[in-house]
Amino acid sequence: MSFFSIVVPRGEGHVERVPPDPVTLLQRHLDYPGFRPGQEELVRAVLSGRDALGVLPTGGGKSVCYQVPALALGGLTLVVTPLVSLMEDQVGRAREAGLRAAHLSASQATNDKRESLESAKEGRLDILFVAPERPELDAFRTVLSALDVRLLAVDEAHCISEWGHDFRPAYRRIGVLRSGLRCPTLALTATATPSVRADVIACLALDRPLTVVRSFDRPNLAWSVLPGGSLRERASGAYRIMRHAPGCAIVYAPTRRVTERVRDELASRGLRTEAYHAGLPGDERSRVQDAFMRGHCRCVVATNAFGMGIDKADVRTVVHIHLPGTLESYYQEAGRAGRDEKPAACVAFHDRPDRGLALRFVDRTHPPLRVLRRVHRELSRLAGPERVVRVDSEAHPQHATLFSEWLDGTGAGVLAALERVDAVRHIQSAEEAGGTAAAAAGSQPARLGVRHRLDPALAGRLRGRALGKVDAVQRYALGRGCRRQALLGYFGEDAPERCGSCDRCVPPSHD
Repeated sequence: MSFFSIVVPRGEGHVERVPPDPVTLLQRHLDYPGFRPGQEELVRAVLSGRDALGVLPTGGGKSVCYQVPALALGGLTLVVTPLVSLMEDQVGRAREAGLRAAHLSASQATNDKRESLESAKEGRLDILFVAPERPELDAFRTVLSALDVRLLAVDEAHCISEWGHDFRPAYRRIGVLRSGLRCPTLALTATATPSVRADVIACLALDRPLTVVRSFDRPNLAWSVLPGGSLRERASGAYRIMRHAPGCAIVYAPTRRVTERVRDELASRGLRTEAYHAGLPGDERSRVQDAFMRGHCRCVVATNAFGMGIDKADVRTVVHIHLPGTLESYYQEAGRAGRDEKPAACVAFHDRPDRGLALRFVDRTHPPLRVLRRVHRELSRLAGPERVVRVDSEAHPQHATLFSEWLDGTGAGVLAALERVDAVRHIQSAEEAGGTAAAAAGSQPARLGVRHRLDPALAGRLRGRALGKVDAVQRYALGRGCRRQALLGYFGEDAPERCGSCDRCVPPSHD
């Protein structure tokens, strides 16, 4: 598909092709009256061949920034995105806009992957979504050389940065992919501090990029932190909040077990409530999401697995049973409230002991150096001279013993931590590669290439930064000043001393 079809006369016998107006494409294909702040600047930049970085907070419409160029540029727009569930949602949205879109992931049947690649090579696709690990495969790189890529878009670009909150090594290597393409690159994220933005630009080698950073301020959101207490007390508090609130609600919980307990507490009080987490079968997750989007349930209690691609206007309340381990995660999850710009409440429960829970998550994601060294030595022994080992806890019980202390139900554990510090590298065939991320490898068999050494300095930096983010959450929760000012200050933005709507500026009333 190419919309370079408008022609204008320019002297006798000369016709010049020009791209259509982006606003016209937006209105005709996406049915929006106009661009949201920041979108048009980014779109026009990449249409002119310029690199760009866009920081558009949750609800800012990042997908529009590559969908409109894909409509205009012709050829193929290649989008790097982190999660299979997000890819599937993005493909659906692109097709609704009239774009020929597909994705590649490990969850697909071999024939489906082959069809997607053939369609891309034959020019029958406008957008192809891939995980960051995909371009590292020799087979994909061979195909890539035959594709007419007109735009490279990197979604959730904060994953590139060691300073970010979801650092993934494969993201950091996208710069190698970019070096082989002759097209502009568009990096997009919802949450990025100034240091993360600088790191993204450097890692992707963006050439004098247009940088658009929308204000993180959401004046319609009222922020508050309430005393936590027991899990039952927190669930009761969430019920009291929602009992008086209009619209629907999302309640975030830190683990699957807590998610189901809170769901049961709310449902026992007569609230139409569903639970959502990664441990549920795929069809059940789809059912819950569909029920929520259609208004068939008032509330979803979920882990952070819920929310990617969710764009529901009437979410009036977002409650966190525990504050997440980073302010980036909290801002992104809480920001799913009030997307219609009407008043909404973002409430979190917190007690000082909650820091212990956050530290346990840090230990799983960024284990202490002594643990990394111990596991790396054992992997080196198992790998032998070939430096390759197949990690399979079912076939080799000693692997389960080695990793069980440091793996949780999501698979985010010591193997992922070793890959972050370049001590191991997953060896994937074209059939094994996909979009579920290396982080999932700890919960399933994996072939690992074991490096001779790990990088202790990088391991220390990553753990130190994660601990620093936990401290930032503590300061936000326990600080005496305006909540909005604290959040905006964290993202490098000035704010008034008082917002007049958070619980520090306007103390909440009690039942």
